Amino acid sequence: MPLTLFLNYPAAIPAGHEIEVTEFADTRPEKKRHKTLTWEDACKYPAILDLDTGIRYLNHVHASRGSNGGYMAAPYPLTARTDLPVSRIYRAIVKACTLVLVDAVDNQYTTLLVEPVD
Repeated sequence: MPLTLFLNYPAAIPAGHEIEVTEFADTRPEKKRHKTLTWEDACKYPAILDLDTGIRYLNHVHASRGSNGGYMAAPYPLTARTDLPVSRIYRAIVKACTLVLVDAVDNQYTTLLVEPVD
């Protein structure tokens, strides 16, 4: 059954590519789980590894605990933070990919239609 992934970062992955999707656990206390997740919550968006190219796609919160550095290039790691609890990892084939530039926040967002593989 196809899944739609919504990412708040650019991840231009061609249709047909196999990806590894890493979803992170929501570690907020039960009493706060009714509140809406923010962009700062690592569990809101998965990390993606394109297995055909080796390119890993992360949000800032997957890579760093600190601020995003503004206009300065930050020394981000090649993988997600190891202190983030993982809830699920699975593989999927990309069926469609759309990137949208949102002028108000000067950021690109990605929608991926994927088909999980066994």
